[in-house]
Amino acid sequence: MEIEIEEAINEILESVDVDRETVEKDLRKFLEYGVPLEHAKEAVINKYGSVVKEKKLKDVRVNERNICVVAKILAIDEREVEVRGERRKIYRGLLGDETAVLPFTAWKDFGLQKGDVIKIRNASSSEWEGQPRLSLSEWSEVEKVDYEIDLVKRVPKKYNLIDLKPGLSNVEARGKILSIEERVVSIGGEERKVFSGIIADETAKVRFTSWHDFGLKEGDVIKIKGGYVRKWRGAPQLIFDENSEVEKMDEEVIMEEIVVPLYKVVEAGGGISLTIQGVILDVRKDSGIIFRCPKCNRRIRNGVCEEDGEVEGVADLRIRALLDDGTGAVDVIFNREISEKLLGKNMEEYLRIAKEAMDYSIVYEEIFDKLAGKPIKVKGDSMPSDFIVTIFASHAEMAEIDEKKEAEELLMQLEG
Repeated sequence: MEIEIEEAINEILESVDVDRETVEKDLRKFLEYGVPLEHAKEAVINKYGSVVKEKKLKDVRVNERNICVVAKILAIDEREVEVRGERRKIYRGLLGDETAVLPFTAWKDFGLQKGDVIKIRNASSSEWEGQPRLSLSEWSEVEKVDYEIDLVKRVPKKYNLIDLKPGLSNVEARGKILSIEERVVSIGGEERKVFSGIIADETAKVRFTSWHDFGLKEGDVIKIKGGYVRKWRGAPQLIFDENSEVEKMDEEVIMEEIVVPLYKVVEAGGGISLTIQGVILDVRKDSGIIFRCPKCNRRIRNGVCEEDGEVEGVADLRIRALLDDGTGAVDVIFNREISEKLLGKNMEEYLRIAKEAMDYSIVYEEIFDKLAGKPIKVKGDSMPSDFIVTIFASHAEMAEIDEKKEAEELLMQLEG
């Protein structure tokens, strides 16, 4: 119960301008009289609450409470996060009015959709990427209103594709369409065309989605103004729609292989078609000979698959290693084919060694001895992960690192 009381006190403090000691004293007094916690919270808020003046988004400051605004939802995205060991859904997006555009997080489902104009009461704000971010909690009130809002005209900020990361808005970027496909999706009972593919510039490749038919085709070089970035399948995705400007450019994009510093990969939360290089700091304990379910391909333990129960496992060889380049670190997963190439032995040889020793850990020990501390160059895509950024390798080779050259190139990249 004490945890719930502390949470209630924190919620009340977001709504009233009263010191913590006073709030706690009043709340506990209500509880002593047998008032339910929810009703007690409302009573304390009503006791100290006052009429809150509506403000414009440009006037919202960091670490404010009891905020009241009217704004239009420009983008909204549902995701799952872990809070105190429990998984829960939250909703993140962008709000705009005549004066500014701000990011927001809703900690409950208010039934919000892109395009809704809403009045928000009792919100709070925190800092995100150097600007305020609105937080809509259980205690916030959200009301859909029949208003028209003339959104502020903001000058888009230019980005190279390598610098895109989830949460950015009003993005200007250019690139060449490497692939594009059209599909039809149903949103709120209405069918809409959506166009998805890969776009590339001289620095990176990223996935994109267009919610408007701009007549794009493979090979087009385009400039996008007013896009935004979200995370999809463990990598940044550039989104643009009817509110964005898309211009076809009469120029060429020369794409060369660039080794991406790992701090950029970590900042972006992943990427596609990445080339990275670093030293293997560690070989994870789940590397070596593993057994997979013949039905779902998941790894099994003690002959049991979490999905399909008791099964006859199929042997596989894989390596999962921690790669570090001095600026950041990622996990890299190597499949059987690449693992055999790096190790110079095939899976059958390792199976024979393990059976002779009657110990599969001997395979892990040999992998660790061969790879730990060695430099390696990897190409691959990131995959969804709740912890460290994880790259699934499509190609890998042991590398020789020219320390002087690497230091000079890294210094140039850090200096922009």
